Amino acid sequence: MSIETLFDRAVDNTSMQDRYAALKQEQPSMRQRDVAEQLLISEAEMLHQQLGVQSLYLNSDFANLLRDLPSLGYVMILLRNEYAVHERKGVYDNVKIGGPMGMGLIISADKRIDLRLFLKQWKHGFAVRETLSHGSRFSLQFFDENGVAIQKLFLQDKSDMQAYARLVTKYRHPDQQAHLDIVKRSEEEAATKAVEVDQQALYHDWSAMTDVHQFVGLLKKHTVTREQAFDLVGEEFAQPFDIAKLKDVLMTLAEQQVPIMCFVGNKGGIQIHSGVIHSIVEKGDWLNILDPEFNLHLLMSGISRGWLIRKPTSDGIITSLELYDETGGQVAQFFGKRVEKSPENLDWRAVAEATLVA
Repeated sequence: MSIETLFDRAVDNTSMQDRYAALKQEQPSMRQRDVAEQLLISEAEMLHQQLGVQSLYLNSDFANLLRDLPSLGYVMILLRNEYAVHERKGVYDNVKIGGPMGMGLIISADKRIDLRLFLKQWKHGFAVRETLSHGSRFSLQFFDENGVAIQKLFLQDKSDMQAYARLVTKYRHPDQQAHLDIVKRSEEEAATKAVEVDQQALYHDWSAMTDVHQFVGLLKKHTVTREQAFDLVGEEFAQPFDIAKLKDVLMTLAEQQVPIMCFVGNKGGIQIHSGVIHSIVEKGDWLNILDPEFNLHLLMSGISRGWLIRKPTSDGIITSLELYDETGGQVAQFFGKRVEKSPENLDWRAVAEATLVA
């Protein structure tokens, strides 16, 4: 069965198709997420109604589907949140999934693809064919219970198209008219008030960290958000920096070829780039890294605060630059690339610390 034949039974929804087409004609480069927002539906619902694309609903056997993804070969993987889009090209191999939460760990042999996936949050999946000016574009797209995208995987010229057809045939839902159960988003629970936190105990536990991975446990123990912890722990370990300096930081890292790690996450996963960066481009509200195999897009108008964070470890202080939106949601993190159990790159530390210089 050819790829095109797979999508021959798309559902017709003429009214919504017309609205979709009108939006795309007005703004051809508008991202699918933004189109859905304009149509007042979730992105998953938009796909389910076949708006401007043809899609097939997949079954929920996401663990085994992920294990089969290496057959596609070279692909582009996109993971985003509200204000950051992280795109990485490579081969989706070395897939490991386990534990009661369905934790996925994907670190390709060449380290191009580095993912942490939380499959408990994965609720809907689609195979998608989009009709573009230069032909069809094929992808796999996965969404949470709210219909918000967790991860998208786009085929490239070097991808195995027949492997894609086999995978879609294997995992397509038996009922393509199945009701799409979307849970409307609710407000996050109110954060713990800072006055309720034992500041001295928090400082003590932060000072006693021996591994950066202990930080999440520290937050849970003290029932604080990340930014509450930053506010309380003091300038020894956490200091705000002017996010207007971020472009200069990225340009300096590119000029000096300092290898970094860039993390972008949502509730269903985290995607990581490790290595040097090259091309920094500012376009409107977006600050971008535009490299051949790694793209990062930051919507700066949605980023409210930047923090320089220092975490003690048995290998010395580990420094990060972290970006947050007005609700306290984490947008992105930057670290210096380092080998586990080794001190951090002092060139990275110098660039990061320079954000505090007036």
